[in-house]
Amino acid sequence: MERILSKKLKDGKFQNVPSVRSKTMSAIKAKGNKTTEVKFRLALVRNGIKGWKLHPKGFIGNPDFFFPNHKIAIFIDGCFWHGCPKCGHVPKTNTSYWKTKIQRNRRRDKEKADSLRASGIRVLRLWEHDLKENDQRIMRKIVPLIN
Repeated sequence: MERILSKKLKDGKFQNVPSVRSKTMSAIKAKGNKTTEVKFRLALVRNGIKGWKLHPKGFIGNPDFFFPNHKIAIFIDGCFWHGCPKCGHVPKTNTSYWKTKIQRNRRRDKEKADSLRASGIRVLRLWEHDLKENDQRIMRKIVPLIN
């Protein structure tokens, strides 16, 4: 855990976290999340969209998907972890920690996107809820960019 975040917690660590919550949080993956990346990947395949790379190495910000021929980086942002204005929230316990964590994630997202744009790469950020609601609407946005 980063020093700035540990300062937001009593004694620098989480206290009295129920085992069920601890197990739930530790099971969250950074890659291969079924509700986001896998669903988007399946939508690409179903729509016959090719030419993308999953988690390409050596890129600023580690985009989830990259279309090298079109210089498009796509990030699939989880609503909780990236502070979605529609459905993200700050937990009621350890609020100071989570508020700082989410703000740092958002600031880092912006810095990564700015760096990629400065190097000539188009950046698209998609929310988890967008994929859950209607992946075809998202495909209608992406198809014109890569054809």
